[in-house]
Amino acid sequence: MAKKKQQKKAQELEGSLPGVGTGMGGRKVAPAAQEDESMLEDLSRAPKAEKSDSFKLDGSKPQSMLHVKREFKRFLSEFALYSIWLLSFALTILMTRDNTMTFQFANLFRKNIITGNGWDTDLTTVDQFWDFLLEATGAVLANDIFTRAFDDFFAAEPSFLYGNKRVGSLRIRQVRVPPSKCSTFYTSQLLAEGDEQVKKNIQCYPEFDTGAKLEKTFKKEGDFQIIDTEAQPWFKYWESKELNEMPFFSATFASYPGSGFYIDVNEAWWTADGTDLLLEIVPMGDDLVKKPMMNITLSQLKNSNWIDLKTRAVFFDFSFYNPNMNIFLVVRIVVEFLPSGIVSSYSTFRTVDPFRYGFSSSGELIVVALFATFAVLAMYYATREAKLIYRNASKYFSSFWSLVTFTIVVCTLALVGLTGYTIYVTRNIFDNLSASPDQGALQSLGFLLDQEKNFSGIIIVIMVIRVYKFCTVSRSLSTLTRTLGKSAKFLAVLVILFLVASFGFALSSTLILGQDNYNFYSTSWAMFTLLRAGFGDFDYTEWLSHRFLGPFLLLCWLFFANAFLLNIVVAVICEAFVEVTEENKEADAAGHMTLVDALWDLGPVRRLLQMQKKKRDKIVKLEKTLEEVDVDGDGMTDVKELEGWLHETGARL
Repeated sequence: MAKKKQQKKAQELEGSLPGVGTGMGGRKVAPAAQEDESMLEDLSRAPKAEKSDSFKLDGSKPQSMLHVKREFKRFLSEFALYSIWLLSFALTILMTRDNTMTFQFANLFRKNIITGNGWDTDLTTVDQFWDFLLEATGAVLANDIFTRAFDDFFAAEPSFLYGNKRVGSLRIRQVRVPPSKCSTFYTSQLLAEGDEQVKKNIQCYPEFDTGAKLEKTFKKEGDFQIIDTEAQPWFKYWESKELNEMPFFSATFASYPGSGFYIDVNEAWWTADGTDLLLEIVPMGDDLVKKPMMNITLSQLKNSNWIDLKTRAVFFDFSFYNPNMNIFLVVRIVVEFLPSGIVSSYSTFRTVDPFRYGFSSSGELIVVALFATFAVLAMYYATREAKLIYRNASKYFSSFWSLVTFTIVVCTLALVGLTGYTIYVTRNIFDNLSASPDQGALQSLGFLLDQEKNFSGIIIVIMVIRVYKFCTVSRSLSTLTRTLGKSAKFLAVLVILFLVASFGFALSSTLILGQDNYNFYSTSWAMFTLLRAGFGDFDYTEWLSHRFLGPFLLLCWLFFANAFLLNIVVAVICEAFVEVTEENKEADAAGHMTLVDALWDLGPVRRLLQMQKKKRDKIVKLEKTLEEVDVDGDGMTDVKELEGWLHETGARL
């Protein structure tokens, strides 16, 4: 009889906790695959047993608390391994990035060259560009602010003051477009009557296009003389590989190649009247050793018509090194010459540490050890995920958390490879350095290190999001992920509807407001502006550039984005949350348990607390009994009161 009761009880508990080899919904999966899949749902759905510690898994023999402990140990081992991976990466970032000091380092140059002089807003014409070039070149090469050391600071070398040393030459490079034929409307109707042959030879200069051909032979309009590139080497064209430049660089309005016409300036001195700069130009290419440096003034460069209607971008590049912090500042200021006649500037101030992985101090050794741990674990996870994909790729990629893990693994492997490449490039530039490093190589290195930093920032966010995967072992902790999971399909539909509507509003706002406002000058930028407006971040004066359609368009967009779409999103999430909450209540009422619940219910801590609760209940019961015996309420129990209570209750001593 007892055996039949045991079997019946075991049948009631069947399908409780998924064991090794069991996946979601009781499906059989490979042991390795179960390691990821078993944490995607409640790891247990077992009715609570008052006196039984047995569980039956997939029709097998009943298993006791030992199985629960195994499941929990597996969870802890996976969580601990991932925590080590995450923490090693986070600590590597924290120990190699000092944003407070690096910001101040970059801000020193940004203020003295760009914002302090108003060039962030006032650089709009060609004449202002030459004024900027005069002032910025003087600040970098000739002014006391950065370069000269009359106070004998640290027995300073040239270009060394305030703890900052200029590294490499200052490079000025331009990108040009070839001429194209003007429209027939312009040549036949707008131009005054004249020689038709002359009209046919009139040229126009289009905007820069990445796929278009570049002007590789410098030609001055109206000047048919051949330019002597030996006497004026800044008129000679160079490919990006010859200049050690990046293939392309994206500014505000276009992406420009690393090729072009350039000069490298080693030193500069103010003229006696203080109105011009004498530039010491470094010989270019193979002439670096053969020829001495040559001197020209900035006004001579301007008068040679080096900048004209064909110029589309001028790059102003320089680098500084701070030995106190052992970091570099790589600066690139791009001045774009638009076909409309306007001039626009785009600047990047990159503070980078190419020597962050060293062996000269205990701190550097710790950083190397942390990054090595991160790289080794990345290889481990890559191997594990590859095995899971090989066994069942369709099932693997149908899981959200598997996709997140796959993304992290791919990104971390790419980051490890990029880090190794930047270390290799750094050694090529600075090991056995016999001369000043090339400015193009410094710019390329700064760009690579900056992309490594950006890539790390994206990876750390995704890795932190994956921590929510481990919340699925507890019903309370998994409330957020289950709420988002239930509302994901409908939210995806709403996102599509939102993008369709925002594209239409963006086109409309670009047409109506684009010619008067920078925030609506393109459709893509207008979509971002509309997104900000949907959250309340908008400037009403921008929408007033069209007195009637602007405010009407804003009201329509706010009604659609806020009053309609955003409220629906909130309602969908709230409904999903209520559904998840009800599921939690039903599961608790039915006695369904997750892994944490089962471990708590069957563990020694639970038993210890139950024993303590029983003792407390006995003490409370005894206190109530003593209160009943004490009839006169004097706090004392005498013999008569005790005899009376025994007589009433029939109890015996």
